[in-house]
Amino acid sequence: MNRELIAIGVALTTQCPYCLEVHTKKAKAAGATREQIVEAGMVAAGLRAGAAVTHTAMALRLFDEA
Repeated sequence: MNRELIAIGVALTTQCPYCLEVHTKKAKAAGATREQIVEAGMVAAGLRAGAAVTHTAMALRLFDEA
């Protein structure tokens, strides 16, 4: 699960929607929580500011749909 959360942080930083979709679904399947997705997003936001915040919203939507 931790690797997938890290991958979500990288996907948010690089703004790769396909990576975000794959790793968010894998993180959920591995037992990650919504709160952990948010935390990964906030870490990425510290690295890449505004763009990461908008992609976190996408990660949460994808998490809910999974």
